[in-house]
Formats: sequence, C-alpha cells, structure tokens
Amino acid sequence: MGALTSFQSIALIVAAVVVAATLAAAASHAVDWRTAFAWAALWIVAAIAILRPSITVAIAHFLGIGRGADLVFYCGILGMLLGFFAVYVRMKRLESQITRLVRSIAIRDAQERE
Repeated sequence: MGALTSFQSIALIVAAVVVAATLAAAASHAVDWRTAFAWAALWIVAAIAILRPSITVAIAHFLGIGRGADLVFYCGILGMLLGFFAVYVRMKRLESQITRLVRSIAIRDAQERE
C-alpha cells in the first residue's frame, strides 16, 4: 500500500472523530453502549474499506457484483431502507401511544368535571 490519497486522509480523520464522538455519547449515556458499539463498528468498517478498497472489490466479486463501489452503494441503499422502515415503525408506535395518552387524559378530565 502506497501513500494515502487526500480523500483517504480526510475520510480516516472524519471516521476517527465520529468513532470518538460515538464513544463519548455512550460514556455520557446519550446512547446505550450496544448502539454505540454498532455505530463505531460501522465507522471502523467504513474506514477499513476506505483504507483498503481492494477488500470491497474482493467481497463484491465473491457476491457476484462487478465492482466494490457497487457493493458499497447497494449496502448503503439497503441500510437506508432499513433505517427508514425502523423510523416509520417507531413513529407509528409513538403515534399510537400519544393517541392512548390523549384519550386517557380526555376521559379523566371529563370524569373530573362531572
């Protein structure tokens, strides 16, 4: 492996900063450790892929995908779809909880006025 490109240098610095911020968020209990570990692992994998792009090419070829960049793109799309679905499910659950709470408060208030 030769010298790092400008992109690799910048991206690795960004990845290191984000991993540190993720661990700091876990330490301050802003996120739980399991979530922090998953995010940190994702950023470390991204850093490895940036540092050694030949790894993504080898995995892509193993999976029958022509280029490593395509593999990264497909994984990104699948990850975003999964994330959107998780947010949708959570929003629906929160909406249901808010509806139950508002009904409960309305019933309680109506009973107090009687």
